[in-house]
Amino acid sequence: MSARKARLTLYAMLLLYLPFGTVVADCNDRRAPGMDWFGCKKINKMMDGSDFTGSRFDSADLSSSLMDDSDFTGASLYKTDLTRASLKRSKLIDARLTKAIGYRANFDRSSLQNSIMTKSEFSRSSFKHARIAAVDWTKSELGRADFSGATLTDVTFEFSNLSRAVFANARLEKVNFAGAYTYRTHFENVDLSGTTNLTQAQIDISCGNRYTRLPDGRWMPDTWPCEE
Repeated sequence: MSARKARLTLYAMLLLYLPFGTVVADCNDRRAPGMDWFGCKKINKMMDGSDFTGSRFDSADLSSSLMDDSDFTGASLYKTDLTRASLKRSKLIDARLTKAIGYRANFDRSSLQNSIMTKSEFSRSSFKHARIAAVDWTKSELGRADFSGATLTDVTFEFSNLSRAVFANARLEKVNFAGAYTYRTHFENVDLSGTTNLTQAQIDISCGNRYTRLPDGRWMPDTWPCEE
């Protein structure tokens, strides 16, 4: 058998083992809606203003890349590495970020709507002045994340780590804190009266001030305001 025939035979065998309809990612594809960068490495790239609607980034490494003012509507970022990436003023609508990693990522003034963020890790990430609505952040790592000035509506933080996260001056409505870890979580100047499942025990270990409004039946602990 010639070398060419051997290569063709090997390629045909590989295709037989691929699930029907599977498209092999091409990491050299240009940025475009609906592209597939599954498992690709795009580290420290400048991709501001990109249209990534409907694209696939599952298991891709986008760490330290600049993607400000980009559109990720309908994109899949399952297990995507966004460590130190910048997505300021970007759209993440109907996006999937399950198990995504975004240590020190920047989402300032971005729009996150109807997206799945379960079991993700965004510790020390910034969401300042972001618009966050209908987002599922269940069982996630959000320690020291900064939500200052953000608007959060119909968001769930069930069983997530919010220790030392900052919500100063944020607007919270229908935010679910069931089982969330709120050690030293900062709620200064925040109206918490519209939140759900926020227990007194969670309030007691968090931080607030006399301008923090609490849900009915809750009271300000003697430890407020927290010492620096």
